[in-house]
Amino acid sequence: MTYQGPCHTVMYADDTVITLAENDSDSLTINTERALNLTKEYCAPNNLVLNVDKTVQIIFNTRIKNTETTVGRLHEYKTNTKYLGVTIDSDLSWKPHIDQLCRKISSGAFLIRRLRQISTPEATKTAYYAFLETHLRFGIATWGGTSATNLDRVLIQQKKAIRSLVGLEQRESCRAAFVEQNILTVVSLYIQEVILHTVSTEQLRHRDI
Repeated sequence: MTYQGPCHTVMYADDTVITLAENDSDSLTINTERALNLTKEYCAPNNLVLNVDKTVQIIFNTRIKNTETTVGRLHEYKTNTKYLGVTIDSDLSWKPHIDQLCRKISSGAFLIRRLRQISTPEATKTAYYAFLETHLRFGIATWGGTSATNLDRVLIQQKKAIRSLVGLEQRESCRAAFVEQNILTVVSLYIQEVILHTVSTEQLRHRDI
C-alpha cells in the first residue's frame, strides 16, 4: 500500500514499513505523527489492527548521533531492528547483522567438522550449503556493501568452515580448497548477487549513461 502524503509505506505479508525523510527532527516528529494517523485511518476500514506493542522506531542518520523522536505510544526507539531476516542499524553499518551472521557461521563450521568425521564428503558439502551458504546468501545484496573490516570477519569464519570441510589444519591456506570445491567466498557471492539483481531488474548501467 502507498499513501500520497509525507510518507511511503511498503507492506510484505503482515510486516509494514513506513519511511519518512526530513532535514530536521521537528519536521520528522510532525510528519511521523501524520504518518501514524494515516496508517490508523487505513487499517480501520480494511479490517487491520496496528499493533503498537510490536511497532519500533529507528532513525537513520550517519551525521548526527542520538537523534530520537517518539510519537504517541510508539515509545520504543531502537538503534537496530530486524526486518525480513536482516538486522538494520541506524548507521547502516550492518555491524549488528554481521555479528549475528558470524555466530551462525561459527556454529555451522562446528557442525561441518563433526559431520566430516561421521559422514561422506558429499553429505558434508551438502550440509555446508544448507547450514552456511544459505546464511551467507540471505540478503547479501543489502548488507554485502558493509565495510571491508566486517566482510573480513565473515570471510574468516567462512575459511574456518572450509578448512573443516576439507580437513585442513587451522593455519593452512584454504585458497585452493575454494577452487577445488567450487565454493565462492562471501565477497564473490556479493558481487554475483548484485550482478544478477542488476540484470534481472534492468538497472541502468554505466554504458547506458
